[in-house]
Amino acid sequence: MKEIVSLRLDNEMDLMLANKRAMKMCELTGMTIIPQTTIATAISEVARGAIEHGKQAELILAIDQESNRKYLKAIVRDSVDFISKSSESMAYARKLSHDMEIIKMPPAYRVILKYPLAFGGTFTDLRIKSFVEYFKNEPPLSAYDELKKKNLLLHELSEQLRLSEHQYKNLSDTLPVMMFSTNEWGVINFTNRWLKEFLGEIPRDLSYISWEQFLHEKDYDRFATEFENVLQRKAGTEGQFRFKHKNGQYFWHLISIVPNKNEKGQSTSWTGFIVNVHDQKVAEETARRNEQLQQAQKQLYRNQEDLERRIIDLNRSNYELEQFAHIASHDLQEPLRKIFFNSDVLQKKHAASLDQNAQRMLHGMTAAAGRMKELINDLLSYSQLNQQTLIMENVNLNEVIDSVLKDFELTIADKSATINVGQLPLIVGNVNRIRQLFANLISNSLKYVKTETAPVIDISAETSNGSVSVRVRDNGIGFDAEYKEKIFGLFERLHTRNEFPGTGIGLAICKRIVEMHNGTIAADSIPGEYADFEVTLPVEPSAQV
Repeated sequence: MKEIVSLRLDNEMDLMLANKRAMKMCELTGMTIIPQTTIATAISEVARGAIEHGKQAELILAIDQESNRKYLKAIVRDSVDFISKSSESMAYARKLSHDMEIIKMPPAYRVILKYPLAFGGTFTDLRIKSFVEYFKNEPPLSAYDELKKKNLLLHELSEQLRLSEHQYKNLSDTLPVMMFSTNEWGVINFTNRWLKEFLGEIPRDLSYISWEQFLHEKDYDRFATEFENVLQRKAGTEGQFRFKHKNGQYFWHLISIVPNKNEKGQSTSWTGFIVNVHDQKVAEETARRNEQLQQAQKQLYRNQEDLERRIIDLNRSNYELEQFAHIASHDLQEPLRKIFFNSDVLQKKHAASLDQNAQRMLHGMTAAAGRMKELINDLLSYSQLNQQTLIMENVNLNEVIDSVLKDFELTIADKSATINVGQLPLIVGNVNRIRQLFANLISNSLKYVKTETAPVIDISAETSNGSVSVRVRDNGIGFDAEYKEKIFGLFERLHTRNEFPGTGIGLAICKRIVEMHNGTIAADSIPGEYADFEVTLPVEPSAQV
């Protein structure tokens, strides 16, 4: 069946149009005036019932070719049962019709009128098209007919637009991309479902204020600048930003805003696309970090090679130091012993034959040799610290201090010194090195005293967080704060040998002993008032070799 023309049946005016269109259809198919009138009347009767008792009735005129027979078909249909309520009209139409079929199958109620055609030849597609074109382009039969046609055209356009919008929305909802469009002022008037499903709600417009809650704070300023440019320059933009999912997580997206322009090239609206590029961004960041890691590894290898070279140099230096210690302990000691022996013989057996100047020179030579011996012994002590493996054991600090003070009994008595020793804890360490450490500190406190002032030395300890801090504080001459790090260096002296004897190695030995016990040593002082040394040691250190 090929449809030629259709007509909505709403009122009496449509009944007139139905009659005239039926007459014209009969005429186009070659019928004479009498059959035209009969058929048109039958169709009008059915149409009348549909108008009176139907809801949205429609008349369709068509041509049907079955084998070698041809028919004119008139179909009146509606979604409600207009047939049962139009019995008189249906009965009259049946009298006028050769073939009338009634179908009641909700939701489609139809009356089909079928008339055989004596038309010679075939209804070709071209002829059928000419029939369709005729009704489409025929002059309106009345003002109502013209209005009806325009209204029908409007309905068709509206349906096409609705269908187009529906298809567009379906398409936009199918694509895995967030989409939106705006009017000329930037107000969002369309979004697909992906945008709301991701953000949880829809921004109002293209203003950065409307989008603030959906952006990572580090991207907000850049995003605001881009949106301002879009509205001010009436142009598009593109950029990567972190948008917040409705669950609170941030994901990288590429947003593109494209202007829609009219025939004059003016931007009248915008369309936006937001694509998830998080995995790509993460991959790029991972690649960048891998590159940085490779660079760091290369630098680590270079540092390791440099460290290995330094270790080789250090081992060589240690070996040379050991050789020096061997020479100092044997070869240098022998000439000093001869100097001391000869000086002693000269003083005992030939003192009477030496004048005063020669005796003074002999005394200076002996003193210089003594300083040389003291320096060699101190250097030996320092070098031996690195050559020995420490044997760790329980050390009673009170016993260590008592032993040191006994060694200094004569000096303490000679200087009328007062030594105050508090209760000291047990630690784990090397007893000989711990004794050497505190012997050097107490020796310094007894040495660097103010003129005509009896030394007072306070030794106390505190234990906390697995470590013990032992303080040795005196009332001596002290030193400037700028030297509190420098004094622990080798050969560092703050006074001349005429003022205070010594080699400047004692505190360097103290620092090395503390380091071998994984501890620290610090100094504090006010010149002319006091010097305070604090030794901090782990309660159970692991010794350095």
